[in-house]
Amino acid sequence: MPKVRLKVSRGLCQSLNIEPTAAERISISAPEGETIAGMLCRLTTETGEFWRSIFDEKTQEIGAQVLVVLNGRILNPYNRSEALLKEGDELMLLPPCDGG
Repeated sequence: MPKVRLKVSRGLCQSLNIEPTAAERISISAPEGETIAGMLCRLTTETGEFWRSIFDEKTQEIGAQVLVVLNGRILNPYNRSEALLKEGDELMLLPPCDGG
């Protein structure tokens, strides 16, 4: 099963008023061709509250307060949920304005 590196910025955790967890930087397995929405839905189901603040299970959408960067490219908010993951991808979840 392909491995995907996932990083959740401390800034996003702070903007959501959530304590950073071990999920801040993890390497996870993703089935071939899984979408970003599919992966986040799976994490929401498996690990709970932290991921629910990022991904809405009912609408199957990533929250507007989350900027999604895949392999160094910011994804369009209108179709980012459908982006397919593959071996070696690096996915970052950031607040809309991060930096200084």
